[in-house]
Amino acid sequence: MPTPQPRKLDKRLITRRAVLGGMAAGFTGAFSYARFIEPTWLEIRELTIPVRGLAPSFDGYKVGLVSDIHWPINLSEERMRGLGEEFSRREVDVLCIPGDLMDGHDPANLPSFRDVFEGWETKDGIYATLGNHDHAIGRAHVVREVSRHTPLELIDNSRVLIERGSDALVIAGVGDLWEDTVDAQAALGRLPDEIPRILLSHNPDVAEELVGDYRVDLQLSGHTHGGMLGIGNWYPGTPSRYGNKFREGLCQGAHHQVFVSKGISPMRRHLRFGARPDIAIITLRAAQDSV
Repeated sequence: MPTPQPRKLDKRLITRRAVLGGMAAGFTGAFSYARFIEPTWLEIRELTIPVRGLAPSFDGYKVGLVSDIHWPINLSEERMRGLGEEFSRREVDVLCIPGDLMDGHDPANLPSFRDVFEGWETKDGIYATLGNHDHAIGRAHVVREVSRHTPLELIDNSRVLIERGSDALVIAGVGDLWEDTVDAQAALGRLPDEIPRILLSHNPDVAEELVGDYRVDLQLSGHTHGGMLGIGNWYPGTPSRYGNKFREGLCQGAHHQVFVSKGISPMRRHLRFGARPDIAIITLRAAQDSV
């Protein structure tokens, strides 16, 4: 009887197994990162913006920005308190929230802002506009919750004047581009041209589509969530008519510059990859040609 010979392993089979195993491990690792790590890995972005005609009393003025809270999706009261403490620690003068404050789709169990913004306060107030998800859950409900349980002041299609003696800075806001009316006249009209102004708009596309010759020194927006999921410069899901132009960060629109926050909530998909949640601390400085 012949002696059995050991079977030779097919090297090609070994290679395929190694590749498939590596791919599976890589996918698992990437998914775990996108699901459990990046969504809570907060990026704090600090930048300085020169503003034409900014008065000395506002030189160094700090504007805090947080967007797309989507309460209560994937957020806790503890994390919200931490965000409020972060802005307080950095001594921001005013805080801006350009939309998507709340989210939810169960009419029988609408969320509440009770205790959510506990401890949030700044010297000159907290101003917000509504986003498309606020309208989806119900504008009346969100407005009522903001009024009853938060220190926020809604400025959709309106503005506030922040004064330092005889000097002033305008914080204006417009309605959501998808679900409301963008009334630039109500927000920015009938103002002396020399007063600098910041515009809150949930959707950054307003920087391309604002109708009328209105001065805007800086628009603050969210909505895009940094594209949410992407690799390199490939972010196929950015919700903008202009592709990735307004995906995140400081951008130049047709009418003025805009800073787009990536927001802090990953929403229902619970995933972020290449688009860390962020808040911003923006310091205003007098432009050199205006001092």
